[in-house]
Amino acid sequence: MSSFLLMLSFFTSIPIGNRVEYSNERFNKGIVLFPLTGFVVGIFLVMPKFLNIASKPVEGILIIILYVILTGAIHLDGLSDSLDGLLSNRDQKRILEIMKDSRIGSFGAIGLILYFLILYSTVQIVDYRWLLIMPFVGKVNGFLAAGISRYARSEGGMGKLFIEGIGIWKAMLYSIIMIVVSYLILGGFGLFTSIIGLIFTILMVKWIERKIEGMTGDTIGLIIEVSQCVFLLIGSMRG
Repeated sequence: MSSFLLMLSFFTSIPIGNRVEYSNERFNKGIVLFPLTGFVVGIFLVMPKFLNIASKPVEGILIIILYVILTGAIHLDGLSDSLDGLLSNRDQKRILEIMKDSRIGSFGAIGLILYFLILYSTVQIVDYRWLLIMPFVGKVNGFLAAGISRYARSEGGMGKLFIEGIGIWKAMLYSIIMIVVSYLILGGFGLFTSIIGLIFTILMVKWIERKIEGMTGDTIGLIIEVSQCVFLLIGSMRG
C-alpha cells in the first residue's frame, strides 16, 4: 500500500500528504503498480458523465480540466518536450538537450493543440467505460515502452529508475491484463482497440529508438498521452 501511495503521489496530484516517505527502494517496488494509478484517475474522469449535463461541449471541458488537475500535466510536459526534440531533425545529443529545455517550442505547442482537440472531441462521444480505463490503457502502453527499451541518457534520474525497474516480462504481463480488462469492460471492440494500441506503441518505440537510441521519462509521457488519444479516437467510432 505504501508503494502504491508513493506512485499516486508521483504521478497524480491526489493529496497523499506525508503518508509515505520516499526512498529509491520503495520507488522501485512501486513501479510495478504504476499502471494501476490509471484506474484511480479513471474513476474521477467518469464523474461528469453521470451529472447529466445538457451541453456536451461543457461536459468535454470538465473532463479535460479534471484530467489535467488529476495528473498535474506530468505526461503532457513529456509530450511537448519530446515532440520539440524528436521532430527537430537534429542528432541524438542535440535532441536530448532540446527535450531537457523547459521552454516549449513550436512542435510542442502544435502537439498540445492537436492533443486537446482530439481529447475534446472524443470525450464527448465515448461511453463512460472508455474514460474509466483510458488512463490505465495509456499507462500500460507507457509501461510496455519502458519494458522493451533502455534508458537513452548517460546520466541518471527518475526516468532511469523507472525504465530500468520494469523489464520485458512485467510489461508483457500488464499488456495481457490490459487486453483482458478491455475485453471484459468494452467487449470485442475494446479488445481490438487495445491490441491496435499495443502495436502502435511498439512502432513508436522503434521510431524513438532510431532518434535517441532508447527512451526517457519524457518519451514515456509522449507514448502515454498519444496512446490514450488513439484509444479514444477508435472508441469514438462506436460511441
